[in-house]
Amino acid sequence: MTTQRAVVIGGSIAGLCAARVLADYFDRVTVVDRDAYPQGPAERAGVPQGRHVHALLARGRRELERLFPGFERQMLGAGAHEIDFARDFATLRGEGWMAREESGIATLFASRTLLESIVRDLLRAVPRVELVERTAVTGVVAEREPRARVRAIRLADGELPAELVVDATGRGSQAPDWLRALGLEPPANTVVDSLSGYATRWYREPEPARWPAEWWWKGIWVDPHEPEHMTAGVLFPVEGGRWIVTIAGIAGHYPPSDEAGFGAALARLRSPIIAHAVELAEPISPVYSNRAMANRFRHYERWPQRLDGFLAVGDSVCAFNPVYGQGMTTAAVAATLLAESLDRVGPTSPALPRTFFRAQARFLRDAWSLATGADFRFPGTTGERPALIGVFNRYLDALFNAAADDAALRRLVGEVINMLRPPAAFFAPSVLGRVLLATLGRAFQPAAAAPVPALPAA
Repeated sequence: MTTQRAVVIGGSIAGLCAARVLADYFDRVTVVDRDAYPQGPAERAGVPQGRHVHALLARGRRELERLFPGFERQMLGAGAHEIDFARDFATLRGEGWMAREESGIATLFASRTLLESIVRDLLRAVPRVELVERTAVTGVVAEREPRARVRAIRLADGELPAELVVDATGRGSQAPDWLRALGLEPPANTVVDSLSGYATRWYREPEPARWPAEWWWKGIWVDPHEPEHMTAGVLFPVEGGRWIVTIAGIAGHYPPSDEAGFGAALARLRSPIIAHAVELAEPISPVYSNRAMANRFRHYERWPQRLDGFLAVGDSVCAFNPVYGQGMTTAAVAATLLAESLDRVGPTSPALPRTFFRAQARFLRDAWSLATGADFRFPGTTGERPALIGVFNRYLDALFNAAADDAALRRLVGEVINMLRPPAAFFAPSVLGRVLLATLGRAFQPAAAAPVPALPAA
């Protein structure tokens, strides 16, 4: 059964996925965005972080293909790289270089602009969906009797009626102000900030003739190691023969935003491998910076106020430190949860907001615990620290160290990071036993280190 109109405010990944689901339940779905959408994969003002590295986890790839059949084919056809991270990346973790092996988890590496443009074009082909550009939303209109319920969004030149409004405007959501204007106190916030920052530069990859024969890798990941190295570095291959190279600083150690400083910072990472790689490449952009990386959870799931017909998704509800690559995947999964909630209570039910917000929060808590737990490792991280976070992080350290010598644990870590299994899998009795045995074994015999990836001769 369909009803009248749903409006989605914001046309990024979260908004596009929500709109695709709503098209199965409403006569018309209107996505309203203040930006003009570019033709093809190009930057737009509403996604300022789009120039930095983005990761689509394996769960996100699966969900987007389910929502938009043909997504994978179009991504690969446009030049996205299909990569097994464990096999194709040179990865330096806390204890050293990770062993190279097949994991069976294939992920897509591409620019954020390519991914968003393909999803947007696939949504355009869905009946009953319209995309409205260059239109700013200034508020929500609601009737108050017999209870508060959305009936429209407010635009500069009038109102657009809607039976359901979805806020997908991201970190900068104005929904708290819109709710106050209706006389409703917005939901409580939880903020965890590790004082992190990005600096990113794009490169044209070297010609094959310049590529050292012993360099087998397609990408590089270098973790920090406190307190000596408070920056991490990654090199991601994307479409068009390009690399995205990002330095992430933690605990206030922000990476430089000038070209000379960026190059020097690459050389100061735990391994100079990225610095050597970019010496062979051609820089094709300035250095872009971003310091808006705090984790923020707006707790609509326990919001004591009530506004029927109003939902929020994506970063408007829960924004993670982007260094962990969870945002696009959680947005796609939330769309599936929205469909389940619509099936359960109906598109215009007064129970829909609470049903969906609770389901969404249950899912988000796992990703939130992993992101904030990692951030609480760093000195100076602000926010309410969970009582057992120290124990949690010490166990994860032991688990990751044990995984260096245990292929089964490495597969489990990959599955949890890619959201194919919940973090609770880390605490299964069989896993606890393997970690304990490995930890005791390391006390008597240190693990053998994986080979160091080859570097150019001095």
